[in-house]
Amino acid sequence: MNPLLRPLLALHDGLTRAAAILSAIGLIAIVALYVLEVVTRYFFNSPTSWGNDFVTYALATSTCLALPAVTRDKGHVAVTILVDSLRTRPAAVLHVVINVCGFLGLGLAAWISLQENLRQYHKGITTLAIVPVPQWWLSSFITFGLALSAIYMLRHARPAARAVDGGYVGRAG
Repeated sequence: MNPLLRPLLALHDGLTRAAAILSAIGLIAIVALYVLEVVTRYFFNSPTSWGNDFVTYALATSTCLALPAVTRDKGHVAVTILVDSLRTRPAAVLHVVINVCGFLGLGLAAWISLQENLRQYHKGITTLAIVPVPQWWLSSFITFGLALSAIYMLRHARPAARAVDGGYVGRAG
């Protein structure tokens, strides 16, 4: 591997690990808030005014923060019947093509999302909620998740096939 890329790839992996941890914390916060909401609503007859908004925001951000880790681990949905049925060399080529297309698609989606983040920021758009927050705070997590996932698709694009009975096995790496 190119020694210049090593620190960038380590940074990418570190950001992904940190995002996955934050995602898990967000899910824990959702559960804790639901418990708090039940207690305040049914025992004190005084529900929070902000609980539902917080849960919505936390779920959206947690999902986007988890996306790069899912892509890194190849946990995303993949229909592999065509690749699995090809011989080693064509399967390896198709594997690269599919991952490059995934990179381009996710990269384009991240670019479009970034443009929307900037529009929301410049126009001062806030959420329609009891406690409004700048909308770009939330939508920037979409851009983050898409961008880091795009980079993983590019990282997965390297040929990693090996022959097994003339077939293709390319899940590792």
